[in-house]
Amino acid sequence: MENISFGSDQRMTEYAAAMADFKLPRWEQIPALGLYMDQVITVIDQALSLMIGFNEEPIITPSMINNYVKLGMVRKPEKKKYSREHIASLIVITILKQSASIGNIRLGIDTALKNSDPQSSYDSFCDYVERSVRIVIHTAISNDETVQLEFSFNSRHALITMAVCSFATKIVTAKMVSILRETATSDGGQTV
Repeated sequence: MENISFGSDQRMTEYAAAMADFKLPRWEQIPALGLYMDQVITVIDQALSLMIGFNEEPIITPSMINNYVKLGMVRKPEKKKYSREHIASLIVITILKQSASIGNIRLGIDTALKNSDPQSSYDSFCDYVERSVRIVIHTAISNDETVQLEFSFNSRHALITMAVCSFATKIVTAKMVSILRETATSDGGQTV
């Protein structure tokens, strides 16, 4: 397979443009009314499909949610309904589980919530995820071979910060691999 310049690849350019406008739902944008499991899955799928939805595996399933409740990572739903706090927690967990273990995620969330309320912690997390993904995409499509990947680092939330950086790198790499597979298939080659 020949080298491909992702900076000149139309699919990567389109992905970069879509991600430039992408926003995770902020706390106030998450439904305040209690939602049932299937509604929660729809909300999370819609929120994250552009980021991690090109994978063949489901973004989140009822059994995943039930496991997070059993592990104490998410509070038990009230009368089978999930609140705004539940959904925000599930979005954070779903993103972080792409690059960190459940135990490390739990530790990072507990640490982040020691100094901040859930709403501001969640909204800050969303800002950082979006910024990190944009940095990685910009680096991937840059034709400058000396571009440096630079993240701001919050030492107070080191575990979450590093997991988000890893997540951003992982999803952009997955998109690049997807493009390489499509290219190999369309060129008559075998998929990688």
